Amino acid sequence: MKYSRGKRRAWHAVGAALFCFLATAAFGQERKGTFVDGEFVEDFAYVPDFMAPEELLRLIDEKSASIVIVDTGAPAIWEDEHIPGAINFPWVHEVALPVPLPRDKTLVIYCACKAHEDSTDMAKKLSLLGYDKIKVLKGGWFKWQDLGYRTVQQG
Repeated sequence: MKYSRGKRRAWHAVGAALFCFLATAAFGQERKGTFVDGEFVEDFAYVPDFMAPEELLRLIDEKSASIVIVDTGAPAIWEDEHIPGAINFPWVHEVALPVPLPRDKTLVIYCACKAHEDSTDMAKKLSLLGYDKIKVLKGGWFKWQDLGYRTVQQG
């Protein structure tokens, strides 16, 4: 059967539209989200949980074994001065596996940033790796110092 040029164009248009419809149905629209510990979470947006400096000080004074204090500063800065009991886990663009931090304790992460940038970013990266007990120190290093809480030097 022969079709006129106009009918052929019409069939091509119908075929193209049908292909686009089927491709969208088969592959779906691009889903927004990210992978959290190997599982895709749609519409993922990380919002940190915060811990007040007063609460952290209380836990330090109680010698709580349920927390690990994580300083995201460069090693030289951490050695110069840090919160008592803090370990140094410097901020990096990508966290390398394996992560030497426990999953069974609450990680209290802080940085010397004005708006928690490094600590929040590190908390997000760790949460994407399956860490679910993470707190960001509210006000970070500067708030800790403003309150006059004790600090230690490594050297």
